[in-house]
Amino acid sequence: MTSPSAAQISALFGDLDAGTPAEPGSVRRRLPSAVSLDVFAEVRYPEREWALLIDSAETLQDRDLVLANGLTCSIQSGNVQVVAQPSTDRGVFSALLADLLAHLASTSAAPATAVTRRLTTWQRMLGRGLGQVLGSEERAGLFGELLLFRDFVVPAAPASAVSTWSGPRGGAKDFLWGDWGLEAKTTVSSQRFPRCRIHGEEQLSTASLGSLLLAHQTLRRDSTGLGLPDLVDELRAHRALADQLAELEEALLEAGWVESHRRHYEDERWVLANRRFYRVEDGFPRVISTMLPPGISGISYNLDLRLCGPFQVDDETVRETLRGGASRLGEEHLVRE
Repeated sequence: MTSPSAAQISALFGDLDAGTPAEPGSVRRRLPSAVSLDVFAEVRYPEREWALLIDSAETLQDRDLVLANGLTCSIQSGNVQVVAQPSTDRGVFSALLADLLAHLASTSAAPATAVTRRLTTWQRMLGRGLGQVLGSEERAGLFGELLLFRDFVVPAAPASAVSTWSGPRGGAKDFLWGDWGLEAKTTVSSQRFPRCRIHGEEQLSTASLGSLLLAHQTLRRDSTGLGLPDLVDELRAHRALADQLAELEEALLEAGWVESHRRHYEDERWVLANRRFYRVEDGFPRVISTMLPPGISGISYNLDLRLCGPFQVDDETVRETLRGGASRLGEEHLVRE
């Protein structure tokens, strides 16, 4: 069964919200579901709240979640309600519902429990200011992280690759495992050595790490290149990630990938024009917390890569470094931030 798209959900709620009942109440319509749950779309008057209702007999922990401004979730006695106030961004609400319904359609066991886990992932993503269609820099950044993930991280630690991707969980480094870290910076630029933006004094800190690598990638727009949806689908089909698909989907969502937004990215394609790696160590141009006076934190700055030549390493050195870190500590001892 095909789950409804965000556009179809928005149109459905628009139809339900078109009338103005004479008395307070609600208008409800059952939604198709691939599981044995009652799922409804509901508009409540006079508040004109939009709601998704999932009736379940599963044992769930009662709790209330604030997903975003005007967007809440209530879990009571096994039933789930997601409610949007009139002030809520209807596009975000429709994308959230489309994602939840698609998640229900792909879940066979304990679907209501799976949906509540998905809601907490949405809460984290929305808390980071994501949920809308990704902007141009965000798209390029995610594309660059996924390129490094495919080309270097998965070959180095195939059985636990997704666990190393700490960036979507709010980690200071994009990838962490063992005592090794990898930070990705991706730009769309024609400059040979463009500057890259460093966010925070912890991003290039090597405290508690044996080694930190900085990857800078330059993308070029090309109609024959690879699109962000293509790269996402390629990773979903990657044989080495077959046992990590659920974790991959959670990480993609936390990184801002919302499946119902796919069409907004399909016409944008890139080729990798350049990729350079640098070993971050003593002498590398950076600002870290030990350099800052008391009371100063959360800084951002531009790094001029023309000054980083002495620290550059080749791709094979990077592969050996990553493989060595994974094999020495064992993939069961992953470091998380």
